Amino acid sequence: MDAREAIRSQFMQKYMHKDFTAITVKGLCAAAPVARTTFYAYYSNTDDVRQEIEVELIRGLVDVAERIAGGNYPEMDFSIFMDETEKYIKEHWPDIYAFLVRQPNLRFIRKWKDAIKKNFGRRYPEKQHLRNYDAVAEMVASSMISIYTYWMEHPDTSRSAEIKPLLHNLLDSLVSFL
Repeated sequence: MDAREAIRSQFMQKYMHKDFTAITVKGLCAAAPVARTTFYAYYSNTDDVRQEIEVELIRGLVDVAERIAGGNYPEMDFSIFMDETEKYIKEHWPDIYAFLVRQPNLRFIRKWKDAIKKNFGRRYPEKQHLRNYDAVAEMVASSMISIYTYWMEHPDTSRSAEIKPLLHNLLDSLVSFL
């Protein structure tokens, strides 16, 4: 593990157990362990670390959609997309859990919602000019984030096989309002 990865890893471990405002450069450097000069070679402050992790996680989620859509969002298989998104979340569970459940990171949530709305527009390009499009896109994004948050809060009682059809029906019903 290189210094940058060690800093990020320690940041997320601390983020899981203490308030973001209590995470210090000094503490990260001691835990990593790296010199402060090494930290500052990569980051200006702890928020830079958090933002880099956010961007990487969102990029991974966007990559799932791009890979499944293969350039054709209107024809993308939503079931496969949901399966692959679930797989990605499971692979990055501690970090996504930290940002959604443990200590909700509003900037991360906004970035994820923006990515969902962008993909929604790609899936339904013919509907973007309709009057209620922005409101429906916001509802879709909010619903998706809410259901992922619920799943992460209740992993033992939430059944993804049961939730996926509900999400699909929700999407269909919201799109019908357009």
